[in-house]
Amino acid sequence: MKKWMIGLLCGVTLTLLTAAVSSSTIQGTLFPSMVTVHNGNEAKTMDVTEDGGVINYKGKAYVPLRLFSEAMGASVGYEPASEATNGVHKIDIYQGVAPIQWNLVRTEDVFPKSQDFCRSFPMPFYIMPTNSESLGDTRNFKMRVHSLMNENITVEPIELTFEITDEAGQVVYSRPLPPLSGVIPGNFGFYAEVSWDHTGLDGLEVPSGNYFIKLKRPDKVSYKVLGSDEEQSVGINRAMGCNLELFRITI
Repeated sequence: MKKWMIGLLCGVTLTLLTAAVSSSTIQGTLFPSMVTVHNGNEAKTMDVTEDGGVINYKGKAYVPLRLFSEAMGASVGYEPASEATNGVHKIDIYQGVAPIQWNLVRTEDVFPKSQDFCRSFPMPFYIMPTNSESLGDTRNFKMRVHSLMNENITVEPIELTFEITDEAGQVVYSRPLPPLSGVIPGNFGFYAEVSWDHTGLDGLEVPSGNYFIKLKRPDKVSYKVLGSDEEQSVGINRAMGCNLELFRITI
C-alpha cells in the first residue's frame, strides 16, 4: 500500500508538472500566406509560406513581430528578461511617421517681403527649410521648393533629405523626402510638412542643446520652360540671408 501511494503521488506530481510546462507553450500549424503591407503610398509584399512565417493557433493568425513591424516602417528593440526588466522580456516598437506629401502654394504668400529683395540676386529658385507655424515650435517644420520665375517650368526629379545635425555637424536624424518633379507654375512652389520627435537615429531622445534643421539639396536644378525642349539649369545658391539651407533651434 505504501509503495502504491508513493507511486500515485509521483504520478500526480508528474502530471501537474507536465501540465505546468505545456501551459507555457502553444502548438500551432503553419499558415502559408502572402501578406501585403500598405504603408502610405507604398506597398510591400512578403512571402511567408516557409518555416518561421505565420502560424495558426485556435483560429487566430500569429505573425513574426520584427518582420511585420519593419515592413510597416517601424523598428524593433529587444531586451531579454532580467532583474532590470522585472523578469519580463522588454520589446520596444518605434513606429514609422506619416508619409510626406508635397503641397502647391503661391510663392508671394510665403515670402511677401523677401521675394522682391531676393530678386536682386541671381537666385530665381529657392530650396530651404522653414518653421511650420510658430518660431517656437521645435518639432514641426516645412521644407520648401519655390520658383521666382515668371514662366511655368517642368523640373527633373529633385532629391531632397530632411536632416537634423548637432553643433559638431553630426547627423542625429535623417529622412529622405519624396522626389519632387513635374510642373511648377511661375511664382509658385511646393512645401512638405515634416516633424521630429527629438529622438536620434537610435530611437533615443537626444540631449538638450542647439540643433540645426537642414534641407540637404542639390547644387542645381534642371528644368524646361513649359512648351520648350531646351533644357536649362539653375544654381541653388545663398546670399544675404536668402535661400539658407539650415537654421538653428534650441531644445
